[in-house]
Amino acid sequence: MHKIIVFLAVVVFLLTANLPAAAAQDVPSDIYQWVQASPRISYYFNKAEMKYAVGSDGMADTNVLEVPVLQQFDWIEIQDVTEKRRWNNEDVTGFSNLWGFAGIVHIDLKARTAVYVQEEYLNTWWSSIAVFTSNNVDNIDKMSEKNLDRIFYDNIISYAAAHKIELMQRQHDQLKPDDLKAAGLTEKQTPAGDKKTEKQKVKEIMDRYQTDK
Repeated sequence: MHKIIVFLAVVVFLLTANLPAAAAQDVPSDIYQWVQASPRISYYFNKAEMKYAVGSDGMADTNVLEVPVLQQFDWIEIQDVTEKRRWNNEDVTGFSNLWGFAGIVHIDLKARTAVYVQEEYLNTWWSSIAVFTSNNVDNIDKMSEKNLDRIFYDNIISYAAAHKIELMQRQHDQLKPDDLKAAGLTEKQTPAGDKKTEKQKVKEIMDRYQTDK
């Protein structure tokens, strides 16, 4: 009996030993930036689609980041989320294939607050199985420096600061002239080595054609 118990304990250990870091290779690294892994959740943000939030006037506000985020759950977190929904009499249809969480967070860089404007649970095929709204507002500076959410937000803010010109170039036509001027982007930036007009390119092709003849 003692040997059986020891054997089962070893099996459980081997099955759970690698769970703390939720399989990061399942998330494309060219799109998502990994930030951290708790014992139950891995945190990512979408660096390819992060941008400045656009207001009702159609203009981007450089003080507010809009960032798609992703959380990958391990099996313990999956069970916990599912059981909490059952306890609250919420629908658990599809939660047998729960993979994690996706959301869009607005981070106000001046107020240092974060609020989710879209939240959903995803299945293993990254299809939505439940959409919800928490309406929670996180005051970043009031959170402990060891708080995982604060660490996550601060990493997003640091990345955005380091890639500010890139983000502004993505939304060049939605930015106010003063914001463009402050960033030295008063004119649409043209990739290096590609500054010729279409007429110039066509003329070069025709000239080469005449030369070859």
